[in-house]
Amino acid sequence: MKLFAKRYLRFMPPWLLLLMGLFGTGLAGYWVKLDIEQDEHRKFASYCYEVRLKIAARLDSHKQTLLGGAALFDSSQVVTRQEWHNYVQRLRSDEHFNGIQGMGFAAWVPAEKLAAHQAQLRAEGFPEYTVRPEGKRDAYTAIIFLEPFEGLNLRAFGYDMYSEPVRRAAMEQARDENTTSLSGKVTLVQETTENVQAGTLMYVPVYQKKQPIDTVEQRRAALLGWVYSPFRMGDLLDNLVPDLKPNVDGKTVAHVHLRVYDGRAVQAEKLLYNSAEPSYVESGHPSPIIEIAIGFNGAVWTLQFEQVAGAEGGIDYSKLWIVLGGGVLSSFLLFLLLRSYLNMRVNAVKMADELTAQLRESEQRFRLLADSAPVLIWLAGTNKRCYYFNKSWLEFTGRPLEQEQGICWIDYLHPDDYQHCLDAYTAAFDRRTSFSMECRLRRHDGEYRWLINTGVPRYTDDKNFLGYIGSCVDITERKQIEERLARAHAELQQFTHIAAHHLQEPARRLVSFVQRLQSQIPTDQLDEDVTASLHFIEQGATRQSALVRDIQLYLAADQPRGTMEETAVEDVIANLLKQRVSLMRETGAQVDCNDIPSAYIDRPRLKDIFSILLDNALYYRHPTLTPQIRITSELKAGRVIYRVADNGIGIPAEYRERVFGVFERLQVHDDQNSTGIGLAIVRRIVESCGGTVSLQETPGGGATVLFDLPG
Repeated sequence: MKLFAKRYLRFMPPWLLLLMGLFGTGLAGYWVKLDIEQDEHRKFASYCYEVRLKIAARLDSHKQTLLGGAALFDSSQVVTRQEWHNYVQRLRSDEHFNGIQGMGFAAWVPAEKLAAHQAQLRAEGFPEYTVRPEGKRDAYTAIIFLEPFEGLNLRAFGYDMYSEPVRRAAMEQARDENTTSLSGKVTLVQETTENVQAGTLMYVPVYQKKQPIDTVEQRRAALLGWVYSPFRMGDLLDNLVPDLKPNVDGKTVAHVHLRVYDGRAVQAEKLLYNSAEPSYVESGHPSPIIEIAIGFNGAVWTLQFEQVAGAEGGIDYSKLWIVLGGGVLSSFLLFLLLRSYLNMRVNAVKMADELTAQLRESEQRFRLLADSAPVLIWLAGTNKRCYYFNKSWLEFTGRPLEQEQGICWIDYLHPDDYQHCLDAYTAAFDRRTSFSMECRLRRHDGEYRWLINTGVPRYTDDKNFLGYIGSCVDITERKQIEERLARAHAELQQFTHIAAHHLQEPARRLVSFVQRLQSQIPTDQLDEDVTASLHFIEQGATRQSALVRDIQLYLAADQPRGTMEETAVEDVIANLLKQRVSLMRETGAQVDCNDIPSAYIDRPRLKDIFSILLDNALYYRHPTLTPQIRITSELKAGRVIYRVADNGIGIPAEYRERVFGVFERLQVHDDQNSTGIGLAIVRRIVESCGGTVSLQETPGGGATVLFDLPG
């Protein structure tokens, strides 16, 4: 009985999981259905507002057209029938403006001028012209221009729109407010007995020139007439809703039906437009309806959108069926997997015991190997805490493993290395990357020893992070050698500076004494031998001074002589060119240097680089060509590649590497102050900044120096 109960309880979880899965699937399906229907409603609403924007844009485009017609009257002395015809024909309204029946002008005719008005129109070639409807009124309006002047539009010629109340209200609004107005629902005079559509008209007032129109009374007195357009609502709006298509039953349905009402009330007598006849709307479930108002200078239309149930393009519930099907399938799969898991649990426990035994054996082999290694080895878990140190580490610190575990190793760090090492260790763990850092660690006898601590992340075969394994190597002797070399280098730098000072002074004195002798010896005693000797002494002293200067620059080239910062290269070049203005004027040299980015280097060494390269380009110029120096650059991988190109005598390919050596010169003249160290100084500066320098031939002749510096 107990065995049966145990097996029963063992298989209960899969069935509970199945029931929970099916319940969760049903719940998820319900929410997906709600989400689909809400999304469909959002799309429906978005579509409705898009149609509203299109209608507003269409009305606005018609408004601009009428304003253009009014502008024609404002700019012309007298608008003739032919001019109006040419203007409307140029607009090509039949191509660009759907629904517009025409574009016309209705003149304002006071009662006392009616007879003269009719006589004038009859004299223009319309003998039967008369203002309609007949009857006595205080004032009349007459449509005298209407393009295209053909077909049904001829029925409107001479029509008095002011006699009809709906049109009259819109015309008075346009006149009194000097604005574009839209009439209410009317039946256009162009309509016949077939395909009758509701209509509306848009008016823009036209006033007499040079008449004040600041007040309502002034506008009424200055009125000349109205530019207007009649619209058939069906032609105006038909292409803004989906085309009607037959469904499988042969009925014509649309995804959305649009009805437009004049005003804010949804009343049958106010219906301006209906995209589908009532017989087209399928009966059944109530259809979602959205009503939106659209205004135009006081006129309001109510747009009623009805989403037709069952219409083509209706709600797509395929996502719901996918969720339900996937949920049911997943529930059954989990049911089967859990049953399999419970059946395999006993075997899994057995396999785990075997793997544990193998892991212990592997760990023992690792500890034996690590304790035999001559380096300090450590292991850390995923929590950044160390849990193993080998024998060499424990002998170094003089403490047992139990006291070392955790992050106690930071207690041995030198105070100056503490924060740097802790930050590097933590950052590497967070990024799961290897690291290597130098630090000083206190040995058990109290002496700080320099170590290279290297750590590498550990992963299982399936890429699960296990922690880090690391090793430390004692490099104290190497650091001591580096310190001795650094002191020696500093002493050499100091010696060079002192020696340069003492060697420069005799050279300056020689030049000074030669110049004094030249000024004190009478001219008749300065024969050719004396002059040559004095020149030789002066040139030798000058060359000695340049040689001492360049040797000093070469030895100091790998160390900054100022603040390392973003240094403006163009400013440095500009200052160097100012110092060489006389030489450039003498040779006619031209330097092209634009949009050169800054470099991360100290200013003195940057000045040395461009000073040497500019001097070489100016000195080694072609004997028959005007020196042309072009300095360009490009950014690449965080560094700036500079090119200094000239059109000088150039450097043969076999010598382009040799010239970067110390005291290497291709040409030696007695009057030359070159020491052969300049390009060597450039290479030493560039390489100390992690860059390279090389020589190329300039297209067309000359030499180009390429080098890169950090940007």
